[in-house]
Amino acid sequence: MASLPEVIKEYKGYNLLIPTATDVQLNPFYKFHVEEVAVDLSETSGDIFKVGSVDTGRKDDRGNKIYADAFSLSKPLLNKMAMAAGIQFNPEQTYGERINRVTYRAHAQGAMRKADGTCRTETDQKEICLEDEEEKYRIEFSDKAVRGITDEKQAKAAAEIFKGTWTKAKNKCGKTVDAYVIDEADRDKYIERSVMVNMALLKKTWAEKAITGAKLRVIRALLGVKGTYTKEELKKNFAIPTVVFSPDYSDPAVRQAMLTQGISSVNNMFGMGTLPVKKVDFESDDTFDAEAFENNPAFQSDSPEEGSTDIPEDISDELNTEETPISSDEGYFCDGCGTEINERVYDYSLNKFGRPLCIKCQRGGNR
Repeated sequence: MASLPEVIKEYKGYNLLIPTATDVQLNPFYKFHVEEVAVDLSETSGDIFKVGSVDTGRKDDRGNKIYADAFSLSKPLLNKMAMAAGIQFNPEQTYGERINRVTYRAHAQGAMRKADGTCRTETDQKEICLEDEEEKYRIEFSDKAVRGITDEKQAKAAAEIFKGTWTKAKNKCGKTVDAYVIDEADRDKYIERSVMVNMALLKKTWAEKAITGAKLRVIRALLGVKGTYTKEELKKNFAIPTVVFSPDYSDPAVRQAMLTQGISSVNNMFGMGTLPVKKVDFESDDTFDAEAFENNPAFQSDSPEEGSTDIPEDISDELNTEETPISSDEGYFCDGCGTEINERVYDYSLNKFGRPLCIKCQRGGNR
């Protein structure tokens, strides 16, 4: 798949998470990779938790609105989605700090690669103030004491400790259930005890809660997930398209770029250094690959190719000096005519023709 419309068409039956809807043509180095994340809808899975109900827009036979339970994604599910999307957190920008005696603030910065190959970064924070949280708990349990505790487990536990009466009330989903109302004489005790228990737990975990809250906010922002989903929506798996590094090795330009990068990486790690020199008999060594050496710029000589009569300009003046035979046994001599030659001509001829030859013999074909 090379573009987002193709991904959308292929995964139209999924909750497709795409932070951007731009049509992007990927280059030879990157490709789309789609991860699927399934949601466990069982009550004990921990993937989701109920947060209320939403209007479905439909009505029953009596004209009453039909509501559906609304669920939010929990920490374990969001972490699985973050792993599938390749979200990474910056350790230098993900930290917590205690502002004062009752306030703790956590920061988080995460990044993910978008469909066009670029990276998107999101930063958020979560602050917990013990005084604010205590006030929230106090209001919550005051309302429960007067209006009735609608959660079945909480109501039965409160009935064992505090005086009160059972009555009918609507829970947060709008359903009529049995609720336990605390007697006025025991309400203050119920409120203080409930606040004390919850605050004791919060004081032990407020740093972890702040960090987790900041990270989950970043994940939600990067993936663009909704605040709530119905069960019908969650029956479909989440499909998360990402861009992964997958070079097309059939492309010569890609191969050359990878080779250059690989050599550069090795040099950066270990340095250039000095490579050991091994003398190779090119004519007899079966392991010598002439074609590979010719195609590699590192082994290409500055000397003219075999069969050419051109002489490199940087040594032409020296090669054209008068050649006079001498009787001394020292020095370099042409293997064809016996004329003395200098060291540069000797080295060039030996490398080019396999034996020392003067300029005339090289050009005259006496090789």
